[in-house]
Amino acid sequence: MKAFTTKALKRAGGFAARFSRDKRGIAAIEFALIVPLMLTMYLGTIEISTAVSINKKVSRVSATVADLVTQQTEVNKSQLEDIMAVGEAVLFPYVADKPDITIVAINVDSSYPQGGKIAWSREYDKGLNGPGGTPGADTWVPNDLRIDGTFLVRVDTKLDYVPIVNWLIGDTIGTTKNGIGVIEMKERYFLRPRLGDAITCTDC
Repeated sequence: MKAFTTKALKRAGGFAARFSRDKRGIAAIEFALIVPLMLTMYLGTIEISTAVSINKKVSRVSATVADLVTQQTEVNKSQLEDIMAVGEAVLFPYVADKPDITIVAINVDSSYPQGGKIAWSREYDKGLNGPGGTPGADTWVPNDLRIDGTFLVRVDTKLDYVPIVNWLIGDTIGTTKNGIGVIEMKERYFLRPRLGDAITCTDC
């Protein structure tokens, strides 16, 4: 019995020694361990750079729309819709979602509760046009822009950015859209009229 045990132990020791010297499959195991990490880092780098680029474009949408509107002395709904369509085109080639663009014309006076009242407004809600705010309603104006008797054009742009790797991050960032994690991007831009004291809208 003792001889059998000794023989079994020697056999097990020899097997362990051979196993420790066997290098076959190590590369495959290392590859399997490292690839998920490298893939996550690669996709993360792409996602961050893409998100930063889209966020800059959202800012450019507000700036472009505000610049085009403030170059006018008079506008109508059709012109405003065309201008907001131009703003949407700034986001190309990102087409996963349409922006929500709101143009608000504001009469400024420090006597107003929030510094301004809406003169007229128009909204481009993900491709559908409609009224923005109620004319005559109070609206907020930054303190440094509250100059009595002046006129401002405010452009708000919102975009629900859908990450390329939403299948990795799930709903951990931002809100949810049809079960997909999204990042809310927003930009607000104020500009004064370029060619006059105010801009009128004939049919807003």
